[in-house]
Amino acid sequence: MFMQFPSDRHVALLFMIMLVCSCRQQAEHEPVVEILPVTITVAEESVFRHSINTSGRLKPSAELKLSFKTGGIIDHISVREGQFVNAGETMASLNLDEIRSQLRQAELMHEKALRDHERMESLYADTVVTLERLQNAGTALELAESARSVARFNLDHSVIRAPVDGHVMKILAEENEIISPGFPALLFAASRDQWLLTVAVTDRDFVHIGEGDRALVRFDAYPEKVFDAFVADVPGMADPYTGAFGINIAISSPEKRLMAGFIGKATIMTSRTGNYITVPPEALVEANGREGSIYVYRSGKAFRAQVRIEEITDTGLLVTGSIKAGDSIITDGARFARQGQPVRVHGPR
Repeated sequence: MFMQFPSDRHVALLFMIMLVCSCRQQAEHEPVVEILPVTITVAEESVFRHSINTSGRLKPSAELKLSFKTGGIIDHISVREGQFVNAGETMASLNLDEIRSQLRQAELMHEKALRDHERMESLYADTVVTLERLQNAGTALELAESARSVARFNLDHSVIRAPVDGHVMKILAEENEIISPGFPALLFAASRDQWLLTVAVTDRDFVHIGEGDRALVRFDAYPEKVFDAFVADVPGMADPYTGAFGINIAISSPEKRLMAGFIGKATIMTSRTGNYITVPPEALVEANGREGSIYVYRSGKAFRAQVRIEEITDTGLLVTGSIKAGDSIITDGARFARQGQPVRVHGPR
């Protein structure tokens, strides 16, 4: 039996088949490098002025709790709530019978002490009494003068008069009611034109606010009116119960009638600015609170960069972090990119 050896043609064909199979297996093991088409934009630096939106309650620039110096029976209250009064105008008074009697007693005691002192001076000049008795008479006269001054002071302050121009906010007592010394009878607003809107802001916003910063205020009572205002003062500490900072915004409104308790919405345009990088919102691939990440185009590849979102504006996201002005930021296609992945730019630079 004869063995048939393959010819040279068959050997060449077998070699080619083995070579093709080997190349196919090698190609199956080697991953195909995907080039991602993307669009990029150039990051720009922006100077941003912080504006803070908040709301609060309106109150007078000065609230005074007016009371009587002495206690007694309220004889008359001559004002009503909301009424405007001029400085010095009488608003309430006590029954003055008892207080006038006390003043009369003090005046009589003063007259007697004066006569005693004058008589002692004559007797001392005639060497009839000693110097000690003259000095005692002088002391008694001074005590009587002091008692008379106290009685006159109490009489003057048994009537409540408007300390300045303003209006009555609240009447806290009634006629014929017995009131104690110093107990508030009227709540008085010291001016009809100057008002304060007290708003609460967080510590993050508080650091951007300074005295004199301009503000715009709106009230539901006057939806068409924008009141020009400014920050009158800032507190030295936060409210211990809420943790917020109470800011007073001063408003002047001679042409519009404002009332305590109005709720106002304020926009504070702070005087402090910051430098940020502006990126489009679609460039953000993930975010956790204010921390996020974007992809930057460098040397034909995509590289992840961490950023902090400081503000959101109509023009884009204002961020800080590991990017700078002039960097190429990937927008379209950013959500499909991976760290170090080759990319092909097909959009505007």
